Amino acid sequence: MSNKVVLLDLENNVPSAQLFRDIFQHYSSLYIFNRQGKFELPLADLTEFATWVSSGQIVVLDTLTATEKEFEYAVIVGQLLALIDLDTHVELISSDESSQILMDMLIASGFNCSLIQVERDNSKEIKQKNIVPSVAKILANPQLTLVKKYCDILGKMSGKPNSIERLKNSLINTLQVEAEQSEHLVGMMINLKLVKCQDEHISFRKKVLKQWIQVDLTQDNIAKPAVASKLEKVDALLSKLQTNSQQILDDLQQQHSVQSIQSDLFKNFDKIDPVQMEVIQKLNQMKSKPKDIYELRDLLEQLFPKSDVRLLLKEMIDKGYIYWNGHSVIYSHEMFLN
Repeated sequence: MSNKVVLLDLENNVPSAQLFRDIFQHYSSLYIFNRQGKFELPLADLTEFATWVSSGQIVVLDTLTATEKEFEYAVIVGQLLALIDLDTHVELISSDESSQILMDMLIASGFNCSLIQVERDNSKEIKQKNIVPSVAKILANPQLTLVKKYCDILGKMSGKPNSIERLKNSLINTLQVEAEQSEHLVGMMINLKLVKCQDEHISFRKKVLKQWIQVDLTQDNIAKPAVASKLEKVDALLSKLQTNSQQILDDLQQQHSVQSIQSDLFKNFDKIDPVQMEVIQKLNQMKSKPKDIYELRDLLEQLFPKSDVRLLLKEMIDKGYIYWNGHSVIYSHEMFLN
């Protein structure tokens, strides 16, 4: 037990004296931090908390506020490197989605580290409603999957383990896991509020256990309707294209008939004044046309000093001969054809 410690992230994970007591059943030391620099504790628990801090069982780590979480976590890793040996196993408990980064940094620094991801604890009401992780989280985490499997087994048991040692043995026998992994699973079940500890005796919270048992990990009923719905949409679209293909072709042929093309190209021809036509001709003769709108404006002022260049540019944009996308000038095909 001396080579195992807990690193507890208190952000969105309100602590209590009972939580600390449960942790001390399995771990010698507890390191706590909150990137916000503070945490709340019930007044009745302060005396006991102060005793743990003065004895060195609880160590409060300094934190740094930075734009990048890597910098904040680096401060925590640096303190742990100074406080504990590299052969120490660090059990990281956090509700933060970025806690995976901290775990990776601890492993990269030489520690043996594992992560227990807990639900956010913003309020008692939210905590009660979301006490069981989502199906996606359980499926994505092999340890949570084992917890779910054991809960299903517990639902069929007539007599449940009533001590830490019996729970470990039960996990080893039913899930076929190693002793070290069984200790890790016990810690998870305590933090997930499945197991309530009092000294060496334990009890299972019936409501929480029931919620775990009711979780359905079979994805067939969830995934199939979504997939079927997508396939139905694709089939409907293909069917529509196949049914209306001739009509679509007829419409396209009509739209791109010679008469239609000529009508579109020359619809503004009678509105072009001689200056606009001369501008188009001169731009067509240039090998390299200005891409910048201000360069084009200066060029037109040089070529047509007596004309209102700003009005000229506006009319050319309105008639679709040039486009300004905010960065560069784009010359349309109609300008070249005219």
